[in-house]
Amino acid sequence: MENILKVVPNEINWDDLRYFLALCRHQSFVSAAIDLKTTHPTVARKISGLETLLQSQLFQRSAKGCRLTPAGEMLLPYAEQIESTFIHLQEAVSGQNNQLVGGVRIGAPNGLGNLFLASCLINFQTLHPELEIELLALPKYYSLSKREVDILISLNKPTVGNVVTRKLISYKLGLFATEKYLQGKKKINISDDLREHRIVSFIDELVFDQHMMFLEEIAPGLKAHFRSSTVVTQLNALMADGGIGVLPYFMANKIGNLIPVLPEKNIERVFWLQVNPDSRQLARVRKTIDFIVTQIEENSDLFLNLSG
Repeated sequence: MENILKVVPNEINWDDLRYFLALCRHQSFVSAAIDLKTTHPTVARKISGLETLLQSQLFQRSAKGCRLTPAGEMLLPYAEQIESTFIHLQEAVSGQNNQLVGGVRIGAPNGLGNLFLASCLINFQTLHPELEIELLALPKYYSLSKREVDILISLNKPTVGNVVTRKLISYKLGLFATEKYLQGKKKINISDDLREHRIVSFIDELVFDQHMMFLEEIAPGLKAHFRSSTVVTQLNALMADGGIGVLPYFMANKIGNLIPVLPEKNIERVFWLQVNPDSRQLARVRKTIDFIVTQIEENSDLFLNLSG
């Protein structure tokens, strides 16, 4: 243990610690290599070299992955502090140039990412061609603490962790179907009438956020006939005349040819934007956040009201 305290200030370079932090966060040589855009053997070699330098084993290797040893746990706060200093240094230097350069990775819910953010961010990138944008629009949340993303948009407001959080927007959801599906079928006047229809919804056990249990809130106890892990897949099922399902207004408005079913039955949710305090120091991250906020504010009607 004492060896670590003696060598950290003088002999370890930032490149060594990048590999250490990546393995801490991903707990796998392969995943760390993907994050660092290098190879599995390179990560293993770097970690072995660091352990030799420190004369301490930093990770316990097993078939389940890599876990920090007590020596690794002692090194971790030093590494994170140096990482924070490096981020501030990078901003101090690169911030002198008005052109945004470098990468920004954004994690967002599937529907928002695919049906709204993707096209907006392409326009933003046109204004800043040296900016590299990665949009992770998937049915899961990525970790800010593990630096998996720079910006995270979620349905739940975080209550723990050192993150900067702001409300992005409230939005509404309701029941929708195509005109073709509804043709020739009994008119739907009350929730019980939905039991005579094909229902499209989530696979319950794959819902990654309980705020997404939309169907149960609109029509408790209603059984779905077609289930998917993503709202975009559900949208495609509805567009194929597959039944009735819950969609955010902004998705239904974007498509334009879906019919509201029981329009008085709607629910409201909130998108929250989160960012690490260190990442927020970077001009490219701040500007990306400002752009996202502006785009959503300018299109607030899309999220809260039905068009037509």
